[in-house]
Amino acid sequence: MGISSKYVLLVALAILVLLPAGADAFGAGNIASISKIEGQNWRHGDIEDMLATVACLKGHKWKSNMIKRVYFGNWLRDYSQAIDVGTLAKVQGETIRVLVWVLSFMSFGYATGEFEVTAERLGCYRPEEHIGKPILTSLQKDYADNEDARQYDPRLRGPVSEAELAVDPETGMKNYIANERGDWSTSSGYVKYSFARAIHFGRLYTHGPDGQRGRDEDLSEALRCLGQGLHCLEDYGAHTNYTELVLRELGYTNVFPHTGAETAINLHGKHTYPLVTGTFGGVDFFHSVLGEANDHITQTEIDEVNTALVDAVSGNGSRSGPGGTDACGGLIDALSKVPGTGDLISQARSLQASSDAQAAENARSGFGDYSSSRAGPNEFDAPPGSMGGPPGPDIPGTNTDPATIIPKIYPILVFRDNVVRSISNIISKIPGLEKLIETITERVTIFVLSLLAPFILPIIKTASSQLKSGSSAVIDSAAKHQFEVWTDPTSTNPTHSMLSKDHFSNILNAPAGQVAVAILQYVAPRVIYAWDHPDVPVDQVLNDVVRVFHHPAIRDPHCEVHNNIPERHPVVGIRKGWTQPQRYPRPLVGPRTRRSKRSELRPQPWQRPLF
Repeated sequence: MGISSKYVLLVALAILVLLPAGADAFGAGNIASISKIEGQNWRHGDIEDMLATVACLKGHKWKSNMIKRVYFGNWLRDYSQAIDVGTLAKVQGETIRVLVWVLSFMSFGYATGEFEVTAERLGCYRPEEHIGKPILTSLQKDYADNEDARQYDPRLRGPVSEAELAVDPETGMKNYIANERGDWSTSSGYVKYSFARAIHFGRLYTHGPDGQRGRDEDLSEALRCLGQGLHCLEDYGAHTNYTELVLRELGYTNVFPHTGAETAINLHGKHTYPLVTGTFGGVDFFHSVLGEANDHITQTEIDEVNTALVDAVSGNGSRSGPGGTDACGGLIDALSKVPGTGDLISQARSLQASSDAQAAENARSGFGDYSSSRAGPNEFDAPPGSMGGPPGPDIPGTNTDPATIIPKIYPILVFRDNVVRSISNIISKIPGLEKLIETITERVTIFVLSLLAPFILPIIKTASSQLKSGSSAVIDSAAKHQFEVWTDPTSTNPTHSMLSKDHFSNILNAPAGQVAVAILQYVAPRVIYAWDHPDVPVDQVLNDVVRVFHHPAIRDPHCEVHNNIPERHPVVGIRKGWTQPQRYPRPLVGPRTRRSKRSELRPQPWQRPLF
């Protein structure tokens, strides 16, 4: 039996933890500032960088650490998808959380305090957080085997009703997007919740009672909640057919609207198509988190990770850094040059001993050979507790309960944060030692990588050989749903993979990114203004913000976000930006038609990583 798709994610997260690869557009990450495509293609991190262009809190400027806190809230929503039925049915939720936690450390440089990945902050997969369609009744088997997902985690959504999938005749949008008159979850409701929470903590920071006003933890929480709300809104141009509908409004009627041929509606006298999002199913999960859902995602990445980890623990069992220098010794040598670091040195030695003990245990269990991360032919075919796998919660082939890894990894993450923060405080008071910060930061990262290796490598070695077969099984089971908007003329249910404009190669990635930037520049100043001005009604701000959710056929010319953001909002800037052929490798109209769109993607529609 092949390993489940979401258990594969567990392994993929372990891979990403130790050698994070570049994420795809509108996924987690940034495009390098020296890249030619910066400013043309977009990831969530790039969009968040645009906060520097809007007004900040009174008495503050948008420093990198503040933007990083906003992006942390955004980033968590990407990785909350790891907590879903497929993973929770096979592995412990805490195991998934700790892998995301370590990945967060590698991404943000900190793992405790405001950057700790708690179960509450990580949450779970909720479609409304990504403007995603709840999975249809016909796809329930692919999602939870017709079971109520809440039995695995009460935070997961329950069964889908037909009503929430209907088109709201007043707005022309699917009900689950912004129709709050029903008993279903909506993206607009999630956005309101997030920004209301951001305003609450922002006002505690600026106007809280004596003794609480100005607390950094309140500001951090306000920024994180701002980020999670922005994540949802930033996806509006990329995860819906909004950009296609705008093009059709401008007269490009050959542009495929990603709904069936017989789904046109009369919206306040306008002949148009409904605004919809993609169904996020099994194959889409691979697109979004694993990248290309085929054999390209396995061999190269695991080999690279294996090489990195082997290098970290090379030298006949010693943890070695650059040039063969012992990682622990190198760090201790650097710390010894800074007064007041004796306790940190003692902690480093203690953590090294704990990691060595885990490495020895791995060796006794048959996982001591770090020269290969490949599972052998006699390894288990499935996760613990499932058919084909060993009984109980242990990692296959070991006697280690994944839950026991958490208290072992946590001190490593705390240690890294303590070193950087302590050294920064000490060195800032001693002239001439500033250059040591970079040296110590580099060495502590190498040291932490070597400490983590014995805990992560067994997971990779056990399940890596199942990646290809696991992804193939999921793709085969979900592929038939990819073309429903072509085969069913009444379908308004495109899949995420077909509709999404997240990937750089999609001709509408840049316009979707421009829409996201325009939304951020409209929303963020309003939320932050409310922090400084507690007299502004919260509902007024929230109702203003959710006007982002609109159908382009009935845009309000008097609403700023609909019409008055120069050069960025598509209705204003499209003729100057989207339709300039020199900016794109092929013309907009012909290749976006219903027939050519399917022909273009049909051979291997899941070869492009989308999120």
